[in-house]
Amino acid sequence: MSLIHNSWGRTRSPKNLAGNQGAEVAVVAVTDLDDATDGYATENQRFLHVLVTDKNVGTGLKVEVYGYSHAFAKWFPLTIKEKTNAIEVSAPDTSTAEVSQEANNREHIIFEIAGVDRVAFVGTAADVRCYAACSTF
Repeated sequence: MSLIHNSWGRTRSPKNLAGNQGAEVAVVAVTDLDDATDGYATENQRFLHVLVTDKNVGTGLKVEVYGYSHAFAKWFPLTIKEKTNAIEVSAPDTSTAEVSQEANNREHIIFEIAGVDRVAFVGTAADVRCYAACSTF
């Protein structure tokens, strides 16, 4: 029996949190964040990459990013510097079907999450598609 290494280790190329490259992550309600099994493991990576696209519904085109720390055993909104609101990624309202949308109709951000054990994406799943990956560099 051989040992299979499961840790991501140091990754230069972002690794999709949902598993397969190109797979979406689940967008959930904040009330769904109950314990350490919710959301996605970050494997102690340093950066989170988030891409949001419009499902052509016209409203609610945002996802807020939440984090979980095993040390605190709590979920919390991830923030940047002195901001008090959760990091928010908003897709532009394209007024077109997804198959007709172009690259400039998507919103992508990268931010540091050092020390965050798990992440979750809060919003309305019917409104947006969300993709997320982590990397060390």
